[in-house]
Amino acid sequence: MSTSILTRAFSGEQEKILACVHCGLCLEACPTYVVTGDENDGPRGRIYLMRAVEEGRLAVESPAFESHIDRCLGCRACESACPAGVEYGQLLEAARAEISRAQTKPGGIYSLLRFVLKHVWLKPKRLRTAFGLARFIRDSGLARLLLHIGLARAVSSEFEFGLTLLDSSSAMPSGRDAGRMPANRPQDAGAPVRDAGAPVRDAGAPATLLFKGCVTEGLFQRVNEATTRVLTANGCQTQAPAGQVCCGALHAHAGELEGARILARQNDARIIRTPAR
Repeated sequence: MSTSILTRAFSGEQEKILACVHCGLCLEACPTYVVTGDENDGPRGRIYLMRAVEEGRLAVESPAFESHIDRCLGCRACESACPAGVEYGQLLEAARAEISRAQTKPGGIYSLLRFVLKHVWLKPKRLRTAFGLARFIRDSGLARLLLHIGLARAVSSEFEFGLTLLDSSSAMPSGRDAGRMPANRPQDAGAPVRDAGAPVRDAGAPATLLFKGCVTEGLFQRVNEATTRVLTANGCQTQAPAGQVCCGALHAHAGELEGARILARQNDARIIRTPAR
């Protein structure tokens, strides 16, 4: 059956889904439903569509199915609002996996997304190179320039959004953000830890493992450095296992479940091989 992934997901969630009383409490918790007011852009509407695909009443290649599933932010706010405890996030990932598998010749932004997830994010060296290029575009002011002159918008709204996110990760405040406390001041990097009463360190306590496999280390290295300083100041040992890779969340959210499993297994192997201090 062409919808085996979605079928397995529904099988695991069958009792909880049948317990749904269609109360609609999830709707006001859903950002896309609040904006569009479309039932199909709400959690229960998307579940109806998934069930229709799983039962063969709707083709997985249907533009309506793809459109409404694609609009979901994956925030899972609906899960905390659901009195039946439906684990919507697992169903969403399964639905996107089905869409990804059904699109033999995807076009546009989907082709680029799949290429990056498979051929960049799964390769640590390529990912480090990509982040290096991103930092250059950000720190040189090129991203801000392209946004200011409107060229980014002329290329596409997705490109403009991506550059806006990249520019917002900059360490130095400018323009309308000038009044905000900078979160990445260069003088903070490597700053000595202030003695806060010489905390007693438990030599027998396990080390705190820091994750440096993805975006945080690539664009927000200051956050990891600040985390290390705070933990050290509070008497905690810290370790960052070598060879970490992306956690795989992006792949799972995009329906690339096998890629997510590959990355998870690689990280598990790194942690297992990391000796405790």
